[in-house]
Amino acid sequence: MVSTENFPPEDSTSQLNPMDENTKRQKVTIPEGMSKNAWKKLQKQQRWDEQKDEFRLRRREKKRASRQKKAEQKSQGVISEGNNYHQDAKKVLPTSQIPSGIAVVMDCEFDDLMSEKEIVSLSNQITRCYSAKRHSQHEVDLVISSFNKRLRQRFEKSIQDYSKWKGIQFKENNSLAELLPEDETELAKYVYLTADTDEELVDLKEGHTYIIGGIVDKNRHKRLCLDKAKELGLKVGRLPIGKYIQMNSRHVSATSHVYEIMCMWFESNHDWEAAFNSVLPPRKLRKEVATGRCHPCEAREASPNRESGEALESGEQ
Repeated sequence: MVSTENFPPEDSTSQLNPMDENTKRQKVTIPEGMSKNAWKKLQKQQRWDEQKDEFRLRRREKKRASRQKKAEQKSQGVISEGNNYHQDAKKVLPTSQIPSGIAVVMDCEFDDLMSEKEIVSLSNQITRCYSAKRHSQHEVDLVISSFNKRLRQRFEKSIQDYSKWKGIQFKENNSLAELLPEDETELAKYVYLTADTDEELVDLKEGHTYIIGGIVDKNRHKRLCLDKAKELGLKVGRLPIGKYIQMNSRHVSATSHVYEIMCMWFESNHDWEAAFNSVLPPRKLRKEVATGRCHPCEAREASPNRESGEALESGEQ
């Protein structure tokens, strides 16, 4: 049944005066040289700036209520099904971390290929990676490459505490090539992760550096990272998702998910299946997987009913 509490009484319409000329919507004057679409985006941003404090307050209150509800359920012995490790027990920061022996570089050289909304999404994913890094029992070094242009502006404006983050490097280089070693033996230890290759990783090798494509594009730019890796003479590989679990959609994971899975691989004693089940949202897993009845299977793609924003946020693994 549709609630009518936000609608005026039925007889109230008879009390309304006809709209006169002074109260009619005035014609909007768009600044010269600005398109209507750009003007609308500017107005939307201004409205957000005016209302963001109120929005954040409501969001904090909502989270507080949610935490209270979960605490009550936990005290009553109620367990929520389908939770991944983000929703389970509250994380406690480890007093020390075990060196993992690997490094991860997030290649953010794709600023010009993303919309403003996608830049925001990428910044949020980087924040999530940092959180996963802090809570992991293993130290998985993280470097943010090509930290410039709109991505840096986003951090400077909305995530200013990033300058205090420990254990993560923000490099302002213009291209990934600037970070690569010239020695071919060392270069052979760099692996660019992409869903567009058939080369699946068996494990994460000590002394190797794994590169994640830092792009949110709803999979518009296919083979983007694969072609870039070939151009730079880099090895390529992909996470063995299809070998261990069945997905409801294509095996293209969000940037943050890839880093989190790599952290969980160490946490789960090098168990890919456990790492995938811990990180990937239950909605992305087929029913038999999400309920814990997961068995190794051959890689197989299913036609999704709709695109899932989070799982397709990154164009590459």
